Amino acid sequence: MQENLYTIVSALLAVGFLAGLAIGLLLKKRHAAGINCLVRIGPSTVSGRGAFAAEPIRNGDIVERCPALEVTDKDVGGELLNYVFYGSDEHKRLVAMGNGMLFNHSSTPNVAYYREDTGLGAVLILYALRDIAKGEELFYNYGDDWWTTRQ
Repeated sequence: MQENLYTIVSALLAVGFLAGLAIGLLLKKRHAAGINCLVRIGPSTVSGRGAFAAEPIRNGDIVERCPALEVTDKDVGGELLNYVFYGSDEHKRLVAMGNGMLFNHSSTPNVAYYREDTGLGAVLILYALRDIAKGEELFYNYGDDWWTTRQ
């Protein structure tokens, strides 16, 4: 009886170890593919690089959560000025991490965003305004203020 119990416990431990190993390998593969599998970056027909739906996205789904650094407008210059968001007041800007800063503009956007303040700082939440097909480029509206500061 004791030998059977030893065999059963050994088999359960071996199965648990193999299952844990398999799950770990799957998670590692998923992490290597990217944390956010909804967005891929590629050449845009609109301007330079763009963000594209890597799979179908439903209306209202969160497309990406972008941690952001809030800096003063004096900290931002050159080309980076084209990739920042308005901050908590007129003299602050948000530098979005992740793919969020590579979404191009459209006056008929399929994505919008809002700011969420967390204990770790600002986060831009990008979400779908409608159903988006796999391969479709993702756009949000930069707003009139953005365009009036550019030629």
